[in-house]
Amino acid sequence: MSPFARPLFTLAFTLGLSTSAWSYDMSGVWALKIENRSHHVVATLTVGFTNRKALSCMGGDWLRVNVVSVTTNDPKFYPVSDPLSFHIENNRLTIGRNEICDGYLMLSGPANDKVVKGEYYALGLGGTSPRGFFTLSRTK
Repeated sequence: MSPFARPLFTLAFTLGLSTSAWSYDMSGVWALKIENRSHHVVATLTVGFTNRKALSCMGGDWLRVNVVSVTTNDPKFYPVSDPLSFHIENNRLTIGRNEICDGYLMLSGPANDKVVKGEYYALGLGGTSPRGFFTLSRTK
């Protein structure tokens, strides 16, 4: 399966089923680096994962991401000022801007307690569009 076909599968599965419980420890402080398609870091965020329910146009149980700090070269590349949410399903972590219906911006990769690497893509009525990559690593 191609790396950008996975987001379509994730979306179809998310819309059809609710989130199952996960065993990953997402507590603490995490560094999130978002790269463009040329692998140049465009935005760096310090985030924490909460247990607070998030608003979302997508199905499933989404929880709020707390953004602690942001450094970006291009605020339009990744929505650093928009509310972010996350969920883990089928061992995949997805972080997204989900409150703007049919204009989703998603980060998705294999869930892990220490480092997560994956794809950054736009998702809407026209399908998915690759935008770049991301790395999420626990700092504390």
